[in-house]
Amino acid sequence: MQRAALASPTDSGRQISPLQSDALVLVASGFGDAVSGGGLFAIQGSRVERVDRISSMGLAFDGRRLARILRCTAEDANVSEVAIYDEHGVQRYLRLDDTASVHDVVWDGEDLVVVCPWDNAVRWFAPTGLVIREIRYGGPRDSRHLNCLTRRGDRWYATEFGASGAFRGWNASTYKYQGRIIDLETGATVVGGLSSPHSPRWIDGMWIVCNSAECELVAIDEASGRIVRRLSCEHWTRGLAYDDDFFYVGACMRRATQESFEASQIVVIDRQTWKVAERIVVPAQEIYDLIFTSPALLEGCRRGFDVNPLRTREFQQYRILSELGVDQPGRLWLSGDPLPWADFRCNIACEVPGTWAAGELLEVSVQVTNRSDSFFTTAPPAPVYVSYKWLDIDAGVSLDDRRAWRSKLPRTIFPTESIAMTALIGAPERVGKAILKITLVQEGVSWFDEQAARNAAQFCVEIVAAPRTEATAPTDVRAAVPR
Repeated sequence: MQRAALASPTDSGRQISPLQSDALVLVASGFGDAVSGGGLFAIQGSRVERVDRISSMGLAFDGRRLARILRCTAEDANVSEVAIYDEHGVQRYLRLDDTASVHDVVWDGEDLVVVCPWDNAVRWFAPTGLVIREIRYGGPRDSRHLNCLTRRGDRWYATEFGASGAFRGWNASTYKYQGRIIDLETGATVVGGLSSPHSPRWIDGMWIVCNSAECELVAIDEASGRIVRRLSCEHWTRGLAYDDDFFYVGACMRRATQESFEASQIVVIDRQTWKVAERIVVPAQEIYDLIFTSPALLEGCRRGFDVNPLRTREFQQYRILSELGVDQPGRLWLSGDPLPWADFRCNIACEVPGTWAAGELLEVSVQVTNRSDSFFTTAPPAPVYVSYKWLDIDAGVSLDDRRAWRSKLPRTIFPTESIAMTALIGAPERVGKAILKITLVQEGVSWFDEQAARNAAQFCVEIVAAPRTEATAPTDVRAAVPR
């Protein structure tokens, strides 16, 4: 792995990087696409170790256990997963039902607090996996992009991109400086004027935060709201750890430039001078979080679920297929290779509303039938998805320049087999009558309906103007559940 040269020790004798010490391990969570993947990474001395390839988001370490969010996007499933490790491996696994696209996690005693930007919510989960508290903001899904959480005393704070009032309206250029640190329980602005902020930390009486869209780390005086120090990290910043001498900041090259970088960096910054001491290359397209942990806990992360040698041996050969959802494979190795042209044959059965709001995102129940002699699977290098097209009712041309949502197949579909699933469909912004086609697409190869018209379900629908949503104060609901 690549690593920039270490700077020389300072005159005071401070160690330039505690990463050279056996007492501390810096751990990074990362994610990427189907080619590069993500995973957990350990940085010790001059070595970057890829612990595993499971794409991950937030991390939380309470001195005994590490909680890790396993990445699952909202278009994949309305569920999230948390793996909890101790020194021996995975101690506990939690499936968070009806909680999509969790980004961050924090310990609150024995409970876990997670951030759900999809639902504009933060939820507390008991060890049993039941929700015991929720703070939720009004508005359409992901209209604020709550993302990271921190605690100062008895108050909870979060970063958000901006209360836009529309589904991902914060992505518009007019919301560039609408990012905030908020008091979670009141919704009050603590610090404003930020650009896609992440990873807030209260350090030395100031807010230290990744001002991500500006590719910088900033220090903010809370009383005045002024940025008192800032440092460009050159790339999209997200993930922040620190010790007595240094900040460690994740810098995602792909996110800042939209180019196809296969690596990110950890920028090591001297806390006294705010100068870069070194840059560490991490082989993940995006870094989400950074924490320090112990070597013993890192060994538990390496072991993962492999705590039983007999079970590990029995399942080793079938692990890859099991992760694809194939319990009884017809043949040993399945892959998403390009289909023969003759096998672009499917049937799509579904019903959709006759009227849609502009920009609305709906979940549609779909039955997919494989009418070919090949397997349909959402696996690289050419995965198959359920997707859609919006067309002008007269000209037949596309109405929407945005990339259509891709919905993964819940498992491999065998020849002649049918499965029921849920697909995400986003309406165009233009109002009026439109043609909606729901079909399959093999990424990088072809849309199924372009090979034969009968491979799509087609509907004529009316697109109407979306109603405006007024901003409201958050609701705070607590439930008493057995622990």
